[in-house]
Amino acid sequence: MKQLGGVLALGVALALGGCERTPETPSTDAQAATVEPAADTAAAPAAAGAAAASADTASQGPAHLDGYGPLRLGSTLDEVRTAWKEPLRGEVPDDYCHALRPEGSQADDVILMIEGKRLVRYDVRNDRIAAPGGGKVGMSLGQLQTLYPDRGDLTPHKYDERGHNLRVRPAADGGAVVNFEIDGDGKVTAWRVGKTPQVDYVEGCS
Repeated sequence: MKQLGGVLALGVALALGGCERTPETPSTDAQAATVEPAADTAAAPAAAGAAAASADTASQGPAHLDGYGPLRLGSTLDEVRTAWKEPLRGEVPDDYCHALRPEGSQADDVILMIEGKRLVRYDVRNDRIAAPGGGKVGMSLGQLQTLYPDRGDLTPHKYDERGHNLRVRPAADGGAVVNFEIDGDGKVTAWRVGKTPQVDYVEGCS
C-alpha cells in the first residue's frame, strides 16, 4: 500500500507541474501555417492598388492621361492640327497660352490649351465625356473619392468659398494631373488633364 501511495503521489505532482508549464514555441511547420494567412492579407491591398492604378489610367472614351483622342500632350501645334483632321477655332500667334476649340459636332466637347506652341492641357465642361479613371461632370465629391482613393488631394476653390478642387496626383513622376472643380453643392462642374504648371492655371489662358 505504501508503494501504491507513493506512485499516486508522484502522478499528482507530475500533473500539477504540467499545468504550470510555459507554452512551447510553435514548430517551424506551425509558424509557417500562421504566416500564410498574413501573406494572403498583404496580397489583397496590393491587388486593390493594382486595380486602382489600372482604373486610373484606363480610357473610357477620348480622354486619357497622355492626351485626348488622337492628340498627345506635348505635341507641337502643327502636330495637333494635323492629328485632329478637322478645323480648330482659335489663333496661336505666339508662345503664350492660347485656347483652341473644335468646330462642328465636337465644339462643346473639349478646350485645348496650347503654350509654347505645344499641347499642354485639355479641359472638359460637359457630362458626356469621362475623365481618365471614370470621373465626370455632375458627380459628387464622395463618388470621386471612391474612384480616386489614394492620390486625390482636396484643396479650396479660388472663387467659390464653399467649393473645392480634387487634384489627382500622377502615379509616376512627370505624369499628367487630373483636376476636378467642385462647386459649393459638392458637384463636379468641370475637369482638366495636363502637366504642371499649366494644369494648375485656375483661369485657363485668361
